[in-house]
Amino acid sequence: MKRIIATILVFVGALIFVKAEVQRLVVWQKSGGKVYFDLTDEPETTFEEGRLVIKTSKTTISYPLTDVLRYTYEGGTITDVGDAATRPGEVRYMQNESAMAFEGLPAGTTIEVYSLDGVKVTTVRAVEGKRTTVSLANQPAGTYIVKAGDTSFKFMKR
Repeated sequence: MKRIIATILVFVGALIFVKAEVQRLVVWQKSGGKVYFDLTDEPETTFEEGRLVIKTSKTTISYPLTDVLRYTYEGGTITDVGDAATRPGEVRYMQNESAMAFEGLPAGTTIEVYSLDGVKVTTVRAVEGKRTTVSLANQPAGTYIVKAGDTSFKFMKR
């Protein structure tokens, strides 16, 4: 019985020190930037009318193929919070039910949000080195098109 308890304690202790393995899709842009998608979001890649289209359960993003150098799948290890920070040239996109945030966009990048009938809902400009948040809290539930620079996103507010 003591052996079983000791084995369980060793196993639990080992789990505490295991590093989190992050697997993700990386879109390498010709401009030198990279955009990451966690594989837990189950990104699906397709090519439509000269664009790389990435669909997840949360969003749809498309890139002109002329702007994409390549896309790869990678697994990495996060050893501390610093590794999860945005690196130079890297753009991160996050969202919840009524807002989206971007990190790593060049200063002055215009983020425009349109309703499906083409009406501009809001415009925000990115600030270098800061998270830029776009809130749709005051908008009705529905699907919106978000344009950040040359990249387009589909955002669904529930």
